[in-house]
Amino acid sequence: MMNMKFGPDTMKGVREMLANRHEPESLRSLADLYWRGLLSIAFCIITLVIFYGVWDLLNVLNALSASLDTSAPPPPALDRAALNKVIQGFETRQVQFDALRKNPSAGISDPSR
Repeated sequence: MMNMKFGPDTMKGVREMLANRHEPESLRSLADLYWRGLLSIAFCIITLVIFYGVWDLLNVLNALSASLDTSAPPPPALDRAALNKVIQGFETRQVQFDALRKNPSAGISDPSR
């Protein structure tokens, strides 16, 4: 098995393996190089994901530990004007539904028939 060193010898070894890829010894070395490359990429991805997760968790924990501004009163949980607007919207939709149910439009055909 070839000794895989970093540097100019590595590229020479890879070129030799590719040139002799029909021989079992070179194919095994090439497969080993491919497998180690996949493992290295997977290790880098997992490491980056763990570091990002820890960083994001620390940001959330820092945001939770920040003091709240209690000098101003909190906004009201229920806005009456917005609630009345939503209720009126529901009522108009109900009126439209009832009107269409009593007088179905002849221009719209029933797709189930």
